[in-house]
Amino acid sequence: MKIFFVLAALAMAVSLVKGYSDEDAWRDYKRKYNLNYNIAGDNGKRDRARKKNFLAQMEQIKRHNSKKDNGFFQELNEFSVLGPWEKKRFLGVNASMVPSAEFLKSIPVFDLQSRQLPPSLDYRFDRCLPPIRQQGWCGSCWAFTAITPLEFSRCKITGSPVMLSEQHLVDCDATNNGCNGGWYVKAWDYLRSNGGFARRQLYLYTARKGPCRFRPSMVGAQVSTYGYVQSKNPAAMQSALQQYGPIAVAITVVPSFYSYGGGVYDDPACDGKDVNHAVVIVGYGKLNGVDFWIFRNSWGTGWGLSGYGRIKRGENKCNIETYPAYAAAA
Repeated sequence: MKIFFVLAALAMAVSLVKGYSDEDAWRDYKRKYNLNYNIAGDNGKRDRARKKNFLAQMEQIKRHNSKKDNGFFQELNEFSVLGPWEKKRFLGVNASMVPSAEFLKSIPVFDLQSRQLPPSLDYRFDRCLPPIRQQGWCGSCWAFTAITPLEFSRCKITGSPVMLSEQHLVDCDATNNGCNGGWYVKAWDYLRSNGGFARRQLYLYTARKGPCRFRPSMVGAQVSTYGYVQSKNPAAMQSALQQYGPIAVAITVVPSFYSYGGGVYDDPACDGKDVNHAVVIVGYGKLNGVDFWIFRNSWGTGWGLSGYGRIKRGENKCNIETYPAYAAAA
């Protein structure tokens, strides 16, 4: 995959030499994503504004990818025309909800002595992991992150894939804030106290908050157990992955994350800042001598590695090892 994008970057450079202009790039980008910003009466103002964002992003990507020591590479995608405030709508972790440092210190360690940790683990192709989904213009990543571990766990119990409803949480969980952010552990609290999760096909996702329509007849799974994994303990996280399957984590997203295309993400700009997004760890491994986590995003298959990404493991990159949590279905 990385070789493909290196070749694509070289092809772009050759095209530029042959006269492939910014206008050509903008035209091809709009064609690829079926975009039309021509609105009657605005004299092309909206198109020019989107084009400005696109060209700035394209230039930043070229600068980043030209460096030889990058652990990851960037690419144009659907985020490339958005402004900063628009991109923030795809986040959704409320930093005021995270547990205190004192609480995190009190979490018991998983029993690592009796569990043999394999050198790598990857649930991406497990039949119990549902397809990548898209949260859209709604800060509901916390709901998507809360659901995936339970979908996986329920499938392992029944032997049949199950899809649960993020919209149920967005509309009904008053302990979280719908499209304005939330926290995955609070979502599990709500679900265990209120009868379980609705099936997705009975409570479809709309990417906006509406009135609560949940009925007990919609339930497709219930929460059996959940809790935090000891903070900043990668081995405990690996053990939890083996024991429970995919685990929920919070991360800090910075501008480079939106254009991640592959490799092992390691931007130092995300370190030491508050978390603002939730994703699901589905495995781990090593690439070119670098330990990494495999995580599942909720931004559709056009982002990253068909909706997945790799990020450095063992360094708490972007705070990914600070708030890990597991959940199991009944």
